[in-house]
Amino acid sequence: MSGRASGESDKLTSSIGIVGVLALLVGNAISVPIFVLPGPLAGAAGPALVLAIVLASIPASFVVLYNALLGSAMPVAGGLYVYISRLTAPYWGFLVPFTIPLVAWASLLVTATGFAEYTRIFFDVPSMLLIYVLLGFVLFVNVIGLRLVAQVQLVFFVGLVAVLLTFIVPGAGAIDVANYTPFFPDYGAFGLAVVALFYPFLGFGLLVELGEEIDEPRRTIPLVLGLGIGIVALFYVALIAVLVGVVPYTQLGSEADLALAASRFLPWWGEYVVAAGGIFAVVTTVNTTLLVFSRTLMRASRDGILPASLSRIHPRFDTPHYAVAILGVPPFLLVPLASEIVGLSVFIGLASLTAYFFCAIGLWNLPREFPDHYANAPFRLRRYRGLLAAVLGGALVTGAFWVVTLLQRPVVGVVLIGWFAVAYVYYRYRLGKTNRIETYQRMTSLEGHERVDGNGGEHSGD
Repeated sequence: MSGRASGESDKLTSSIGIVGVLALLVGNAISVPIFVLPGPLAGAAGPALVLAIVLASIPASFVVLYNALLGSAMPVAGGLYVYISRLTAPYWGFLVPFTIPLVAWASLLVTATGFAEYTRIFFDVPSMLLIYVLLGFVLFVNVIGLRLVAQVQLVFFVGLVAVLLTFIVPGAGAIDVANYTPFFPDYGAFGLAVVALFYPFLGFGLLVELGEEIDEPRRTIPLVLGLGIGIVALFYVALIAVLVGVVPYTQLGSEADLALAASRFLPWWGEYVVAAGGIFAVVTTVNTTLLVFSRTLMRASRDGILPASLSRIHPRFDTPHYAVAILGVPPFLLVPLASEIVGLSVFIGLASLTAYFFCAIGLWNLPREFPDHYANAPFRLRRYRGLLAAVLGGALVTGAFWVVTLLQRPVVGVVLIGWFAVAYVYYRYRLGKTNRIETYQRMTSLEGHERVDGNGGEHSGD
């Protein structure tokens, strides 16, 4: 890359172990939907939200499978971009870093809104001010570095689990089965809820984006993914079942409805405990949003398809600070859009699942394009059995998500298609500013430290 500042590099050297990775993963995945989305979604979809979260776990299972297979074979930073560009096609891979800013900004706005709602239970402070405070905190922490993020995440993760158990265990005994009828008050809202609830499961993509910063990634990635989805699915179903079983769905519709439900069966302090958990949950989500997405921008910059500054690593903090700024600063200007929480969640889910569909195609091509990686992966499937089923299943689910979104929120689909068109124009522009052959070669090959030798080991240098 050209234009690299003195004292800066484009390689990350810090790493985290299995406990820190599990806290990052699970804390990110079980946060927003548990405390922010269920209320607004249940207010329209009713008790069927319990079934919606079960159905949303189906595409989530495909995502986990793709991440486990690819992350085990090719552990790299910015994994999703690398997998699609190397294994599907450069342009489709480019869509990932080009669309990521929109997804990151939407994610930050959704979770910051939830933070404001729950914090106001403790303090009578304007919501806008609280949103700005959280955005500033997350930007600062992610500039400081990965190890600090992991430490902060672990603290909030422990508090989050404690709060969830405080809500679920006594709440299960307070359920009124009459609240589960009618189960399907609105089929359209139910379908939209399935799409929206896929968003929280995107936390499982964290591992493939941090590949080169994880200790022993080939072993850690599949193990943590398996543990993580089991923990997340259990908490999700239990918590939503309690919410719609304790409070009639006609009384739901707010981002802070879990606190309302807690006040029905816990002592006076119950509402405040759940509100504290909501704050923990929101922090664990926004805490990792910039962390994950900045690595993808960094990797695309390494290939020359994005400006070189995005791959620079801060000489003191060892973070891609320019990439973090691109993702963390614009949300300060977009705060007025934060109230569109369901629409933002649907956009995040649809954009992300579309990317994973192209990732599934890449997974199918992996044995042909990088046979050594596939052969040496500790976790893999037979190509014409399990692998084919995984790819076809992902395609079917992606198509269903697009149909539901275009029927219920057509503007989301139109915006996404329009953004892809803009991406193509910029992609051609960037190719025109570089040596096309060299750029194409970089976007279809792996760096030296990502290759494997004949014995299954990884080269350590470029």
